[in-house]
Amino acid sequence: MIGHERLLAKSSRSPDFPQERETLPHHLRDVYETAEQLINSVGDQATQALGLRETFSRKVLSAAVLRGAFLHDLGKANHQFQRMIRQGPQPPQALRHEWISVWLPLKFPELDRWLFAGCSGIVRNAALAAALGHHLKVEDASLNSGQQGTGDASVVLFCDHMDFRSSLALIQNTLGLPEPPSLQRTEIDLIGRLLPELRRWLVETNDWFRVIDVKLQRFLALVKALVISADVAGSALPRQGHAPGRWVREVLGRVCVDEDLGNIARTRLAGHPPRPFQTQVGQSENRVTFVKAGCGSGKTAAAYLWAERHAANRKLFFCYPTTGTSTEGYRDYIIPAEMTADATLLHSRSEVDLEDVLETQGEDILERTSRIEALATWDVPVVICTADQVLGLVQNYRKALFAFPSIVNAAFVFDEIHQYDERLFGALLRFLDAFRGSQILLMTASLPQPRLKAIHRLLEQLHVISGSAELEQIPRYRLQGPVANPPWDLVQQTLSEGGKVLWVANTVDRTVGFAKQAQERGFPNVYPYHSRYRYMDRLRKHNAVVDAFRNDDREPVLAVTTQVCEVSLDLSADLLVSDLAPVPALIQRMGRLNRRVSPDNPGTPKAAIVLDPANALPYEEADLETARRWLQPLASDAPVSQAALAAAFEQLSQNVKVGDVESAWLDGGPFSRSAPLREAGVTVPVIRAEDESDCVDRGGRPIPKEITRRAIPMTLGPVAKEIGGWRRLGFVFVAPEGRVEYSSEWGARWARK
Repeated sequence: MIGHERLLAKSSRSPDFPQERETLPHHLRDVYETAEQLINSVGDQATQALGLRETFSRKVLSAAVLRGAFLHDLGKANHQFQRMIRQGPQPPQALRHEWISVWLPLKFPELDRWLFAGCSGIVRNAALAAALGHHLKVEDASLNSGQQGTGDASVVLFCDHMDFRSSLALIQNTLGLPEPPSLQRTEIDLIGRLLPELRRWLVETNDWFRVIDVKLQRFLALVKALVISADVAGSALPRQGHAPGRWVREVLGRVCVDEDLGNIARTRLAGHPPRPFQTQVGQSENRVTFVKAGCGSGKTAAAYLWAERHAANRKLFFCYPTTGTSTEGYRDYIIPAEMTADATLLHSRSEVDLEDVLETQGEDILERTSRIEALATWDVPVVICTADQVLGLVQNYRKALFAFPSIVNAAFVFDEIHQYDERLFGALLRFLDAFRGSQILLMTASLPQPRLKAIHRLLEQLHVISGSAELEQIPRYRLQGPVANPPWDLVQQTLSEGGKVLWVANTVDRTVGFAKQAQERGFPNVYPYHSRYRYMDRLRKHNAVVDAFRNDDREPVLAVTTQVCEVSLDLSADLLVSDLAPVPALIQRMGRLNRRVSPDNPGTPKAAIVLDPANALPYEEADLETARRWLQPLASDAPVSQAALAAAFEQLSQNVKVGDVESAWLDGGPFSRSAPLREAGVTVPVIRAEDESDCVDRGGRPIPKEITRRAIPMTLGPVAKEIGGWRRLGFVFVAPEGRVEYSSEWGARWARK
């Protein structure tokens, strides 16, 4: 067996003369120091958030996290990993390095006694489980190997190597342990039964886990998340030499200031005094506040008044229920104009540094992308995101786990929770149950009684605040449908009178198709708008649509959009045309119709026409059938209010089931895997090869701001089998030339092969 002068933990351009941070001892030191600073920065906040402050001291948490951080990559000191990182992923490794990391103390009692001297069984099991699961690759005790085709009868462990011994010396010095044991070079037989000690520990620990109380479950989940976070930051630190401890301390120290949040609230109020319900929300002193108010009632301004009190000296996560997935991240949100006054609240100062990450040969490219996007949340006071970014933690979603140090020191606004499907709502309940010390605001236009009762059962106190009854009882709409044919004549009539029309389609293809037909008919001022644009073009589209609707000179406007209008577009239409969609989505869309009414100026009801699409995509047919039943009593000549929409939905939802959702994060015990949070298509950020030259400097180095400006969220499915071979630039994939058809007017689509 050929030896190596240095043992590597990360890929190196010069494996024989690596940078120190690419070597195993230095990488373990980076991760260890990061873990240490995480404990110092958010350890107390983490135990407080999870309701563990009285049960587990910082000393106990530190003992488990630091040992897990040290162990996590120790198993990379084997010949197959060292061969792979120098030569590539072929032939494959027979054993994953984290399996070997945990097997080492189980195999060698002297190492076990030394490492866990003075520690309880809880600390030991938590540290081992955290190290074993830091890549989320352990689903059960089978530990299936990839030994076929490796060309090896055994795996050689370099336990006698100076870098292995240096790694042991690291934790000896930092934890004040005695002299570490001297281990000899060891071989793992690949022919017999693999790692029996590890299999036995998994079975025994899983049995132990099933009888421990919920606080121990949360403690184990906490240790896992902090070790993963430490590895993510320790691996993504810039190669320029920034100290991990200092970086973590600085970025996690960027928290909200009450004055900034109050300024945002006052900007949204536009000089008007807060409505009584908004004042109530802002003055709520309960840990969890529930707001039920219709679209257009001013919930967002109320949320920032609430945050002024509850998010000061914390991070703030403002979570929207879009149909996007956790892969999209906050960059895909159009930041409201009132937020741009203090862009430092939303944009990371360290994104340039984070682009140059330490990588491992054969590593999952999506994992690397998620690291950079999630680490940006460490460095901002306010994160505007999908609910997946936070609730994904319940199911071990990478981006949520990677953002964990921000999440445990945050206040949360979950907006429009009536749009959550069953699994996502179940995840919200698990989150509310686990994060017993966090400040949380729940907002919705309506909610089925079974769901509200489920929230009540979890909480000793729930402050429920209703929106303005006078406002929500104004008859704003006249509903029609579902109908088969688009109402072109009514659209033309509305436009001829200088009206504003919002047309919402369920898919990008339908959106583009309707917009093109409108242009062919000679309609003026047609604005197609969806999420599949380059960010700079989407921002321009977004602002153009909002400005056109705010223009009060009776200039006609027709905006044809996808679901992006449901949350991010603050506009008021004179006519709504919408594809049939699940009831919560329809309520959101109708919230953009006749939005500026008030008790003093109720105006006249406006028409909402619902189209019956040829197929249910991207929704389920059962959800559309429920929407048809909801529409039936509402679609008449009688005008309809927001309160009527909500009441009809709640009446139809009396028998909604609220089932228990198993949590991969909380219920996994020694195993670590991801589980579905909700059913949704996956998107990935890409740039076109045609744009690449604008995204790099003269030396070929990525320019993050330019990459962000040209990134497009594209559906993964059509390219899932080929994207692994594409190059990556910063946090995005580079689509080969011609693979994406693009127009700044109509957006992007995958080219047909």
